[in-house]
Amino acid sequence: MNWTIGTTSEFTAEPAPGGARFAASREEPVSSNSSPVTAPATVSPVKPSVQGAVPTPQWASVFDHYLANVPGGYAWAAGLNGAKVDSGAWGYARMPQDTADGQGIPFTTDSRCNLASVSKTLTAAAVFKAIQEGRIASVNDLVWPYLQSLYPTLVPAAGVGTVTISELLTMMSRLPENGTLYTENSMSADEFVGLYLEANPLIESQLYVYSNTNFTILQALVDSVCAEQGSSQDYVTWIQSEILARLKIDLSTFSPTPDPPDSATLSYDPENPTEKGYYWPEMQCIGPGGWISSANSLLTYLMGFRQGRALPFPLVQFMTTCLLGWYPGGTTYGVAYHHNGGLTTGDGRGLSTGVVRFPNGYDAVLVSNKPTDDIIGVMLEAFDAS
Repeated sequence: MNWTIGTTSEFTAEPAPGGARFAASREEPVSSNSSPVTAPATVSPVKPSVQGAVPTPQWASVFDHYLANVPGGYAWAAGLNGAKVDSGAWGYARMPQDTADGQGIPFTTDSRCNLASVSKTLTAAAVFKAIQEGRIASVNDLVWPYLQSLYPTLVPAAGVGTVTISELLTMMSRLPENGTLYTENSMSADEFVGLYLEANPLIESQLYVYSNTNFTILQALVDSVCAEQGSSQDYVTWIQSEILARLKIDLSTFSPTPDPPDSATLSYDPENPTEKGYYWPEMQCIGPGGWISSANSLLTYLMGFRQGRALPFPLVQFMTTCLLGWYPGGTTYGVAYHHNGGLTTGDGRGLSTGVVRFPNGYDAVLVSNKPTDDIIGVMLEAFDAS
């Protein structure tokens, strides 16, 4: 598969209709010991660009229109040319029924929230950081040779040895769909990947299928290349030291470790104002959905791509335009690149997140502790508004 800088794929999926952005349908309930239901990544159409036009984003008013005045809360932050220019928040990180004093805890731009599948952008960045430092030669490489040292006695299922790193990043791996974020009996992610690769042969006719486990395999890949270099680092510490710390991000804020249950941001059902919130324990499969951050720290991370501090800009351009862990979205001013995140318990409670690299130097992040239908569509609308 050839990846050429500057190439993009055109998607024509229709956005959700205007009006309320909260999902009307509900998945079947799952127990607290089951894997959460994850939202597939949003794919947005490409709009014709307007040459010479200047964006006038209306972040606060659009977000308020779609996200305010229902249980839970949200926070957002926006940057321009690598500097934060605006931010805001509304509602509760913990509703009054979830605090001892009955007052609730406000949602602020410093409230930590599970990022869900926005985590996949960090995993993609970790892979490209390893390429930059020569630990991985190319995204076109087969992934299995890099994993063998982690699984010296494992015999992979038929076809696993033909999967490339780029195919995992683009959800084109042909491996069976698997949404696991919490492993059985809390086994490690690396152990889970070994069992999965041993038991699941390729589906040769399969094309694009959104599967969390593709990115858990990439988590194991980073673990493996760190170990091969004799490093004491692993996937988490590699991202923290090689990406987040270089952006001067507080690693206690941006990490996979949740706050304690009595103080953490909880997830709510926008249709049930009295229901208690849901607490998300730490995930074993961090690569596809396990990072946690505040809106402020998430924007700093996103702007790091703009500034070339997280990765050299040619690698950032390659990663985003070739859709390696990112998706395209249309704006009046040109193509944006984004990833959404979503977790639901199956009973109505959940969360939604989004990061978007807009044209004209803009970046924006939005985190909400309630399920929001088409959160990327909301962000694109806010950017295009005037």
